[in-house]
Amino acid sequence: MEQLQVQTRKIEMKNACVHFMFSYQNKDVSRMMRFCDPAGEVYFVPLGEAGRGKIGELGQNLWSLLIECFPDINNTIDAIVSEGEYIRCQVLITGTQAQDFAGIPNKGKKFNSDHIFIFHLNENNKIDNIEIQWNHEDFVRQLSH
Repeated sequence: MEQLQVQTRKIEMKNACVHFMFSYQNKDVSRMMRFCDPAGEVYFVPLGEAGRGKIGELGQNLWSLLIECFPDINNTIDAIVSEGEYIRCQVLITGTQAQDFAGIPNKGKKFNSDHIFIFHLNENNKIDNIEIQWNHEDFVRQLSH
């Protein structure tokens, strides 16, 4: 019985993460936030300490800005894996720049970037921790050249 509960919990956790990514794909930040604890922590690793903050503040603001600056932004989940208390999503994110973004002048260039999202969910099945990794130098290079 306990193993069934563990399996059910893992499925629920994966489903919440898939719904979060699907909401991102649909450019619906308010719906993304429904799957999160706004007081939870987000860490955009390549941005260093400036990339640490609350999901309901830094996360929400950065995702809104990305959608504004890359109106055709899209994501495709390549893999979703349960790793103990965490869910790891390998995601391909693409988009075309339409406005200046984070010091990167708009040249109308496209980007194609593999990201890894590592999610933790609380007992209420809300995402309370997200760590996001990507090759930031390659992202900047694609948009700058």
